[in-house]
Amino acid sequence: MDITVDATGTVQAKNTTSITAKTSGVLKLFVSNDSFVKRGDMIAQVVDMPRKKKIQLLKKQLNLLKNELQLQKNRVTRLEDKYKMGVGSKNNYLSETIVLKQLKQQQITVENEYETLLLEETNSKIFAPRSGVVTNLQADGSYINYGSSIATLIDDNSLVKLFVDSAYAAKIKNGMDVKIFSSYKNCDAKIVNALPRSSSNLIEVLVKPSEKFPLNLQINAKIILQKYLGTIIPKEAIVLVDNHPAIYLIDDKNIAHLFFIDIQKDMIDKALITNTLPENAKIALKNAYMLHDNLRVEVINDAK
Repeated sequence: MDITVDATGTVQAKNTTSITAKTSGVLKLFVSNDSFVKRGDMIAQVVDMPRKKKIQLLKKQLNLLKNELQLQKNRVTRLEDKYKMGVGSKNNYLSETIVLKQLKQQQITVENEYETLLLEETNSKIFAPRSGVVTNLQADGSYINYGSSIATLIDDNSLVKLFVDSAYAAKIKNGMDVKIFSSYKNCDAKIVNALPRSSSNLIEVLVKPSEKFPLNLQINAKIILQKYLGTIIPKEAIVLVDNHPAIYLIDDKNIAHLFFIDIQKDMIDKALITNTLPENAKIALKNAYMLHDNLRVEVINDAK
C-alpha cells in the first residue's frame, strides 16, 4: 500500500528544433505533416532549376578549360624549346605564356563558382538532425528564401507535465515514482523536475514516462509519496502473545504454527505487515485467539 497524490496533465515535447533553409528555391517535400522521421531521413529539398542548369554548364566549361589548358601548356613548352635553341621568337613565347596564365585564372574563377553552386545544391537537401515528429511544414511547391523556416522537429522523447496541489510542494522530490493512466496506455514514470513556478495553487511537475505518448494527450497520474512494502492481512487474524502481535499459519498437515509479525500500518479492518510470509501460506482467520502453537486444526474454507 502506497501513499499517493492524484494529478492531471498533458504530454509535451522535451525538445523542439526549427529546421531552416540553407539556400533559396522551390520547396519539394518528401514527408507529410505530423509524420515520424528517423535521424538522417530526407525531409525536403529546395529546388532551383536555374542553379542545376548552371552547375551542368560550369562542369562542361571546366572540362573544356582543362583540355585547353593542356594544349596551351604543350604550345608554351614547344615555343620555349625553340626560343632556347635560337630558332623561335621570344615575343611569341612570352605572348603564349600570358595566355596560359589567363586560362589558369579563368579556370580558378569557374571552379570557385562551380564549387559555390555545388555547395548550395548539397545544402538544398534537408535531413532530419535526429528522430522525432515533423510538424509546421511549409506548403509543397512554395518558394523558400535562404534562412526561412521549413518545419519544426519535435523530439520523440516526450515528457508529461503534471499539475499538482501546491500543498504537496515540499513532499514532491525528483526521482519519485509515478503511475501514468491515459486512454492511450498506462505505464510507470519518474519525476525529473518539480518546477518552482505555480498558478492557481498548482505546481508543475515534469515526469519522464517509460513509454512514448502522442503529444497533447490528457494524462491522469498518481505520484507515490511513500511506499510501504509488505503484506496486507485481515486484522481478525492477529492475536497478541506476550504483548507482541502474531498470526497462526496452517501447514499442509493442518498444524497451526505461531508466527510473530511487525505491523507497519494499522488500517480499519486490515493491517500492513513488514514480514514476508511463506509461499502459499494459509492464515488462520476466525477464532485465531483460541489456537496455540503446534495445535492440529480443522480447516474450513468459508467461501461466500
